[in-house]
Amino acid sequence: MKKKIKVFYDGNCKVCDQEISYYKKNDINKKFEWVNIHNSKSKINRLNLQKKELMDVLHIETESGKIVKGVDAFLEIWANFKYFRSLAFFVKIKPVKRLTEIIYKIWAKKRKKKY
Repeated sequence: MKKKIKVFYDGNCKVCDQEISYYKKNDINKKFEWVNIHNSKSKINRLNLQKKELMDVLHIETESGKIVKGVDAFLEIWANFKYFRSLAFFVKIKPVKRLTEIIYKIWAKKRKKKY
C-alpha cells in the first residue's frame, strides 16, 4: 500500500474545516490522510511537533516523511488536484510565492486569535 500524504489541520477553525472538507470530497484517488490536530494526539506525537506549532500554520507529512508547512504545504496539496495544479504552478513563481507567504502569515495570525 502506498503511503499517503498526511495533512494536519485545525478542525476547530471553520474556514480551515470548510477548505479541508472540499479537498476531502475531491480526493478521489485517496492520496491524503486528513488529520484533525484536535483528536489525533498519537499521530502528532510521532512527528515530534507540538500542537502549538500545528496551530500556527498548515503542516503536511509527504509520502517520504518530510514535514512541509505553510504555503509550501498548500502547494503540495494543490499539485495533487487537477483544478489546482495551475494555481500551484503560478504561486511557485518567486514574487507571487513571497506575496502569498506574507498574506498567509497575516491571515494565520488573525485566525489564531479568532479560533
